[in-house]
Amino acid sequence: MFRHGFEKRDTRAKTTMEPETGGGVVARLSDRSKARRLGVSEEELRAHVRRHLETLMNTIRLDAVDDLSDTPHVAESVLNYGFQDLSNLTRKEMMGRQVAESVKEALARHEPRLVKRSIAVSIKSLEGDDYQRVFVEISADLIADPADVSIEFSADIDTGAGKIILNNQRI
Repeated sequence: MFRHGFEKRDTRAKTTMEPETGGGVVARLSDRSKARRLGVSEEELRAHVRRHLETLMNTIRLDAVDDLSDTPHVAESVLNYGFQDLSNLTRKEMMGRQVAESVKEALARHEPRLVKRSIAVSIKSLEGDDYQRVFVEISADLIADPADVSIEFSADIDTGAGKIILNNQRI
């Protein structure tokens, strides 16, 4: 809803009252108010989640640079938003189960629109790939009404920079 208002440039638009031909008054809603009342389409929801996942995946969390063991509330809060730092991991370390679990934990903690028990993360590489690329595949269910929506994303991990490039969304 907030993104919709920003994109339409009507975040400050007010609901106006206009006279009807029959003598009554009708309220004219801003696009933002309409989106809030009607919700967003499945396609828009997927696009919003994709954008937020891309931001989450490319943000290094605080505990990667500062020990938060004596502040567990900070470690569990939005102050520790993001993924672990991948830039100092070898390709072999990235292929380990620990990185997949870390990605899954970050998604469960920071993306409330995903059904936590549905999140599945796998890390793969292509045999014979000269660039030694590593791929992340994510599947989960988005909380939606009347029924949850399945989503799948794949992403490349740039092992040199430690960045994750979200590729295509598979439906």
